[in-house]
Amino acid sequence: MDKVWFRENLEKGNFTYWVLLLIMAVLPLHYRYLPPLMILLGIFWLFSNYSSFIKLFSIKSRYRTLLFLFLSLYFWQIVGILYSTDAAMGFSNAFGRLSFILFPLILFNPDQKIKDNIAVILRVFAICTLIYVLSCFGYALFRSVSFDNGILIFNPHPPEYEWENYFFGPILTYSIHPSYLSMFVLLSAFIAFESGKDALRLSGKIFWFLSGFLLLLSVYFISSRAAILAAVILFMFYAIVNIRKTKSKRYYWIGSMLIMVLLLPVFIKNDRVKNFLENASGYLNHNSGNALQEDRIIAWQSSIKLIKKNFVLGVGIGDVRNNLVKEYEMIHADNLSSLRLNTHNQFLETFLENGIIGFCLFNAIFGLMIYISITEKNLIYGIFIIMMFFFFMVETTLYRLAGVASFSLFSFLLLHVNQRNVIQKNT
Repeated sequence: MDKVWFRENLEKGNFTYWVLLLIMAVLPLHYRYLPPLMILLGIFWLFSNYSSFIKLFSIKSRYRTLLFLFLSLYFWQIVGILYSTDAAMGFSNAFGRLSFILFPLILFNPDQKIKDNIAVILRVFAICTLIYVLSCFGYALFRSVSFDNGILIFNPHPPEYEWENYFFGPILTYSIHPSYLSMFVLLSAFIAFESGKDALRLSGKIFWFLSGFLLLLSVYFISSRAAILAAVILFMFYAIVNIRKTKSKRYYWIGSMLIMVLLLPVFIKNDRVKNFLENASGYLNHNSGNALQEDRIIAWQSSIKLIKKNFVLGVGIGDVRNNLVKEYEMIHADNLSSLRLNTHNQFLETFLENGIIGFCLFNAIFGLMIYISITEKNLIYGIFIIMMFFFFMVETTLYRLAGVASFSLFSFLLLHVNQRNVIQKNT
């Protein structure tokens, strides 16, 4: 009986679906929990589809082309190991990016069980992200409260780092880098908004819209500059798209503008954003006294110099850091060389790693994703693409498993979402 049950669920793709739900649940918590689940996902997918691989790959579609581009970029990165002087680092990076193959293979044409439950999968991700964010604030409150002679004292500043705050930045996001969490939070916020928009019951609308606004507001406290800028742009984009669809355009315009008026000053007053804008203004005005000398600018300049020297093939997947450190040392940026700072720009990182060929493959992936989102009117997919573009401009997002896994996962999972089933009307 147990064997029959196991075989039936395996053939129906239930195990693949359940493991995918677990992946969505732990993704916002920490990337270290992903590898064993990814292995399970691959095993169950192989066993449930071993007799239909030809059928899976025989379907001609844009999704299969996107899969081909992902695989091509990954295998070109593997080639980069051959001319990397640090082959050990190259193999380590290649192994850490295996999800660039796993998720596209499984999700470009997933089991019907997954296709039928996209809404459930997205909701699990959004709710688990919200729970984790709330736990961050709860833990920050716990660390901020103490008793002294029976008197309750609230102090959000760590004793050893009084300039820090338990409710902001890396200290708030205790188990994951703020950049990655802010990506998950932004995507979850718009999933929540779509859920609230299509919910049938009032209780469902209230829950999802409230969750969305809480997630959007938490971006301020996570304090990722890329996320704050992306949040403003994405909310405007989302509002305009929905205003064009609704008959009550006046109320949508008033509501959307009111929210922007309230949120924009709050976001701009964030210390990290304010400092960045002030420095950027000085840089653009060529004011040497206030010139932007932030670490990222130096990293970008150094990366461009290296790209010019290694235009065709790049430096290889294992040598980016070593070459950047040499550039930092040449300009006496000792703090950056000691930190071994990466490029902090995914486009530059890809170009530096794999040359013009890898750069073109990477941009082809983006171009096809944009084409799909527009032609299929996939709003959530479009939001995801815009969000990733902002993060790729200021972060080397695909350096860690959390970034590689989330990008490859959502690049294909969201393909199967459209305006009719983004969030099923069953709330």
